[in-house]
Amino acid sequence: MSTVTIAFDNSAETAKAINDGLAAFNRETVNFPDPIPVNVVVRNEQAEICGGVVARVAFDTVYIDLVWIDEPLRGGGHGRAMIEQAEDRARALGARIAWLYTLSWQARPFYEKLGYRVFGEMPFADGAHRRYFMRKDL
Repeated sequence: MSTVTIAFDNSAETAKAINDGLAAFNRETVNFPDPIPVNVVVRNEQAEICGGVVARVAFDTVYIDLVWIDEPLRGGGHGRAMIEQAEDRARALGARIAWLYTLSWQARPFYEKLGYRVFGEMPFADGAHRRYFMRKDL
């Protein structure tokens, strides 16, 4: 019998090894494809990044992981344009469902205007805040 140790290790190397191990298991078990990145960037006249979307497609689903637009650009339609461009690309890659989560102080109304609906929620910080899981059929 071999000896193993269990310990905390917050290194990037450890996170990568765990991610790679799970990805290999998923590929072997259900032919899970490597996620396809779907990232959208907004740049200003100086080519500085001032917004964007980080998402990934797997099977027929796109997970929208990060969405950010710099404060001076909010309310000008840039957020909608970013999400729509990410959804269009995901659709072209075969995605039929988009999902994300947002926090109670973030952008739930924004996503609802784009057609996303809450399918689950989870309180945290002793109930002071909520995480909303949202989805949309593409």
